[in-house]
Amino acid sequence: MYLKSLKLTNYRKFSAEQNEIEFISSKLIKVDKKTGNQNDKDIVENGSSNEEITEIDVASDTTLIIGKNNAGKTTIITALDTLVNHGKFGINDFNYRYLQRYLKEYDIDDTRINLPFIECVLTVELEENSDDRISNLVPFMLVEDVNNSELKICIRYEIADASFFKSEMEKLFSEEVTFADFFELLNSMDFEINYYDKNGEKIDIDFKISNLMELQCIKANHLKSEHCLTEAFNKIIKYRYEHTFQNEKREINKKLKEVNSDLSINISKNHTDIIRKVLERLISMERMGVQLSADITFDKLIRDLIKYEYIEDNANVPEDQFGLGYTNLVMIIAAIIDYIEKYPDSSFNSKINLISIEEPETYMHPQMQELFIKNINEAIRFLLSSKNKDVNSQIIITTHSSHILNSKIHSANTFNNICYLSEKQSNAIAVNLNNKRIMPEENEDEESGGFRFLKKHIKYKVSELFFSDAAIFVEGFAEDTILPYYIEKKEKLNRRYISIFNINGAHGFLYKRLVEALGIPVLIVTDLDIKRGNEDEDENESIDNTKAKRTVSYEQIDCLKGRETTNATIIDLKGDSDLSNISTFIENDNLYLAYQGKINGYYATSFEEALILNNYDNEVINNILKELKPRIYTSIVGIKPEYKKNIDNSYKWQVKLSNCKGEFASKLLYQIVNEDLEEKIPQLPKYISDGLDWIEQKLGGR
Repeated sequence: MYLKSLKLTNYRKFSAEQNEIEFISSKLIKVDKKTGNQNDKDIVENGSSNEEITEIDVASDTTLIIGKNNAGKTTIITALDTLVNHGKFGINDFNYRYLQRYLKEYDIDDTRINLPFIECVLTVELEENSDDRISNLVPFMLVEDVNNSELKICIRYEIADASFFKSEMEKLFSEEVTFADFFELLNSMDFEINYYDKNGEKIDIDFKISNLMELQCIKANHLKSEHCLTEAFNKIIKYRYEHTFQNEKREINKKLKEVNSDLSINISKNHTDIIRKVLERLISMERMGVQLSADITFDKLIRDLIKYEYIEDNANVPEDQFGLGYTNLVMIIAAIIDYIEKYPDSSFNSKINLISIEEPETYMHPQMQELFIKNINEAIRFLLSSKNKDVNSQIIITTHSSHILNSKIHSANTFNNICYLSEKQSNAIAVNLNNKRIMPEENEDEESGGFRFLKKHIKYKVSELFFSDAAIFVEGFAEDTILPYYIEKKEKLNRRYISIFNINGAHGFLYKRLVEALGIPVLIVTDLDIKRGNEDEDENESIDNTKAKRTVSYEQIDCLKGRETTNATIIDLKGDSDLSNISTFIENDNLYLAYQGKINGYYATSFEEALILNNYDNEVINNILKELKPRIYTSIVGIKPEYKKNIDNSYKWQVKLSNCKGEFASKLLYQIVNEDLEEKIPQLPKYISDGLDWIEQKLGGR
């Protein structure tokens, strides 16, 4: 039995749409020594001669909840914490936009009483042979649920007396009503928690979610003092003495009595008499006295028993002198140890056990963040196996670390079990990611080339995509180098987090589903990649076999009739390779595909060619071309430069610059950042500037 999903309606940042957060299962895999067959049963019989635990799978595909700050990550954990550990919501837990809309749409003449409410729906996945765990779920089960593996529990926080609420609303509407008045009325109402089955029928039972599941919340940045680790491990050891090592505790108490007796004699002899004699000179001591004695108790001893130190190169280092990242990591482990120590052995198998870790990346450097998500499961496996406790736990991690996200994808080799949170019209929206949703159907297999390509680029940079306001996918080094400068010059964009990813725009179609899922504006800048007959597609060169030397065609393309593209992204989004009827751009919801159009009479097939066609007479561009290719430059424009000749030789420039595109981009960036006169700075080709305007418009709308 495990928690499959949580749906939050009208709770804080969540409204009634895209409000379901999916979690995962956790199973113990058994392998029979003789047959090698796997078994999904959850309970392993200790001491069995035929079976052994090969892997304790504590949510090996750990649920990752990601998103930018204030996206709603903490809200999810707070909702679970309220349901499991507190059981009480408050008026401030309502989504304010929902309440404003409720007030605006309220009709006092409507005979139906539609009460404001907060709703949480838990979906529990039931496993075979788990009858002993679901006895308290029977009231939620309908006849048709007998053979179902899934059960929904609906919890509503709603007004207790509907008639009284309606009458009070009529009084409120007798005068000009404000939201403050409405909110004050709600605050005066009595609310109650009610349970419903999946058909919306109310269930009158005495039920607590805490009977079904446990939740251990490990908060972010919980370093309360310089000696927080000492305090944490003192607490753990005290608990172990009280519940596991009780005989040892009794022996300690015996010794403490002896120590107290000896110390009391010593104190009385050396200190009490002196203090009494001093007091006699100040007050009458005939009817009162002074007694000092030792009072060392187990609790007092254990409170200061442990001194936590790190060992570095055989030297002991006090905890307050070590890095905050390590301290935060050990505090997380200490909290998990404390949770496992205190949890009854029998309960691990009878309840759903959730461990939530909030923003573990706090204080950690990037490499430590990546190692954390890889090794946290292994650490918990070891702790549980060392305690011989049955396993039925799920791990939920909230984070805004691209390093943890990247490590999650690569260590689990999947996009499954990642919940991405963003914002739409000021409400949180949940997007549950998985391989099937992100990868094209033919590439869903995790061994496919498309899957490996996507993982590779996410590893190096694209994980930032999940935390961006908008993104730009480019095809080459030049665009990657130059575009940030022009984005910085646009007032509305330079205040947003715009990520640029050099992924080879021709492979942008692999990101199509991911982009659709995330919902942020994404501009793909790619090349037309016009097919040129039988010429080599890489260098567009042909070989004259008769003369046995290479000849190059520098054909300028001024018409797309009968032309085709080899660009996979254009083909995927357009639906075919025909360029005869291609539009100026392709827009698909939150995705905009930009490619070269006709510039000064010709169709460019690369960013460099488009830049030259657009700025054929620009001084900066011409100086760079002359510096990089002096002989070719002179042969094209002449000794007394005729800049218009750059237009008729734009494709030739593309071919000649093919082996020094990086140098071209670097020199161009150096020149424009050091140019004081705005009019001398080259203009971006229109297809790219239009794309940037589209991002600006999309973000402005948000």
